[in-house]
Amino acid sequence: MNDFVIIFRQGSRSLTDAELARRQQETSAWARAQNAAGHRLEARILAPEALRPGGADNAAHGGPLVTALLFLQAGDLAEAARVAESHPAIHFGASVEARPWALPVGQVPATRPA
Repeated sequence: MNDFVIIFRQGSRSLTDAELARRQQETSAWARAQNAAGHRLEARILAPEALRPGGADNAAHGGPLVTALLFLQAGDLAEAARVAESHPAIHFGASVEARPWALPVGQVPATRPA
């Protein structure tokens, strides 16, 4: 298995409380299925606050802010892309992008506190 990240960008559409709840339920079920398939998901939700150097707007940076990162394992980029395109957030206005990633040369993974 190889390391990939799914990058999420939420569109301008505002979700209702009911949609947020449904998205959470669907995402939880989706995550359980993906973990059971061996993808070892590890999510990071980004705060809505962001500071872009120089005061550049969204268009100058390629669109909406990144809202979440989902690290996963997959056999190849095509498989990671299939996992990304099956994520429920797409049905709630998010766009996704799958990319391979690696630690910089010589860097060792950080250990997490127990």
